[in-house]
Amino acid sequence: MLQFYMKMLLVYSSPKVEDGLEAITNYQVINKTPDYSLLNIQLETGLKNQTRVHMKGLGHSVVGDTKYAAKTNPLKRLGLHAHKLELRHPFSNQLLGFETEVPENFKV
Repeated sequence: MLQFYMKMLLVYSSPKVEDGLEAITNYQVINKTPDYSLLNIQLETGLKNQTRVHMKGLGHSVVGDTKYAAKTNPLKRLGLHAHKLELRHPFSNQLLGFETEVPENFKV
């Protein structure tokens, strides 16, 4: 389980429970090349920069994420894309779902 605390405008992972908030990220490798991997990521929690922090913590920064140590930017943008998003409407409590295709330049 990874934990977070704030410091100097960046978010960090910490193994110390008392240092932050619980954040759970599940991921699956969909495809990979020697240089890049395409992942399916599901967040159980939704903390600021959670995906970016966890990937950096695993030693695999998100493509184009110079804030969290990415060394390359072949997409000319941050390599995150919400393919599927589900949330509850704050007033009606209705489950809303949105889905879009994965951009072609993300496919490895």
